[in-house]
Amino acid sequence: MQQRLSRATVLGIVATGLLSFMGVLVETSLNVTFATLTKQMNVNLATIQWLTTGYLLVVTMTMIASAHLIKRYSVKTLFLVAVIFFTAGNLLSAVAPNFSVILLGRLVQAFSTGLATPLMFHIILTSVPQQRLATYNGMAAMIIALGPALGPTYGGFLTALWSWRLIFWLLFPLILVVFVLGYFNLDLKPVNPQDRFDGWGFGLLSLFLILLSLTFNRAAKVSFTSWQFWLLLLLSGLTLVAYYYYNRHSSRHLIDFSIFRHQIVTWSLLGYFLLQFINIGFSFVVPQVAQYVLKEDAFVAGIILLPGALLGVLIAPLAGSWMDRVGTPLPIVIGHVIFVLSALAFVVLDRHLTVWLLLIFYFLLRLGFNFAFGNTISHASIQVESEQKADINAAFNMSQQYAGSLGTNIFAAVIGIYQLQPGSLQVTTAQGATVDYWLITLLAAIALVASWFNYRLTMKQRRQA
Repeated sequence: MQQRLSRATVLGIVATGLLSFMGVLVETSLNVTFATLTKQMNVNLATIQWLTTGYLLVVTMTMIASAHLIKRYSVKTLFLVAVIFFTAGNLLSAVAPNFSVILLGRLVQAFSTGLATPLMFHIILTSVPQQRLATYNGMAAMIIALGPALGPTYGGFLTALWSWRLIFWLLFPLILVVFVLGYFNLDLKPVNPQDRFDGWGFGLLSLFLILLSLTFNRAAKVSFTSWQFWLLLLLSGLTLVAYYYYNRHSSRHLIDFSIFRHQIVTWSLLGYFLLQFINIGFSFVVPQVAQYVLKEDAFVAGIILLPGALLGVLIAPLAGSWMDRVGTPLPIVIGHVIFVLSALAFVVLDRHLTVWLLLIFYFLLRLGFNFAFGNTISHASIQVESEQKADINAAFNMSQQYAGSLGTNIFAAVIGIYQLQPGSLQVTTAQGATVDYWLITLLAAIALVASWFNYRLTMKQRRQA
């Protein structure tokens, strides 16, 4: 395969990347508007956070089906469907008179992002030579990272000075640009037009993901000790067991789970999931702390996230290029070390946090995240055969999207439970955030262990080769 990619391939990556970017932009923009939307829509925080959780949940469900869709249909067809859904959802959200309508608009847009992100990685994994794979995955991560980089500031600025509705209206010109780029440059054919969809598997797995999200959403309203929480948790577990037994005996599979026979793929997926769980969940926690605890407005809450998010735009392609040069997952381990130390800083200085400390610690957290995140899927993808690329693409993208949804849900549930207790919102929100800091540190440490096992397995393979 030639080292230099065609102009059409590069523009195709840009088109699908920008469509994914817009989805992430709106998602992160709305995180800093929640304090405003809870008043305007007359709902509480546990309800309004479904604009993020519900969105990410539908993205996840779409990504579950993406392996089949990419095998069955052409990239251009899927891209055009994604553009149509994003445009429709954007319009619904812009004119929404109440919470139900804006939620519907976000769920429609979620289907678009659930298609766009796997399409971008599919183009990369099938068109880019292995020796440049981490670099291009880093570039893809850079495009997506623009969303978290600009979203909080974009949303906070528009909400503080005009209206949150402009978050949606200002995207229509970019939608047109994305459509033109994709329409004239995407040409990859279906991988397997005869592939059959596993409807039962999709239903069972989707039901499990929905039940698990509802479980923690319910906890935010009635606490983790309520019978409703434990009943939903039990139903979630039973559904997962049912899916496991169904998948073992079915001739159809949403994803070829034989890819997890590679221990490196399994450890990589665990680290990938936890990185995004913390990353998206924490991008929800920080604005709430800034607004409820530090009494700042939406614009300042967005500014706190801006330097760390912009760092991701710069670091992601450089980290990918570094891993291509060293040829080992060392950058992934280094990223996880920085990630753990940054999370620990929130725990140690919890009672002394200021706007500046929030900004600095989040900046360092994003530094570690971007060293590890894009490189993790690159390292895992080279462990499987070419015909399994769509499966590993679907598995990792599904994992990272649901991780974001579940992370937001759980971190919001913790804060929501404390906000139900007697006392001022300032005090109870701070107490909930403290628990979140400890949880983040614990999960970051587990992810670090996974990356270390991954590194040792890789080096062992090198010695045996």
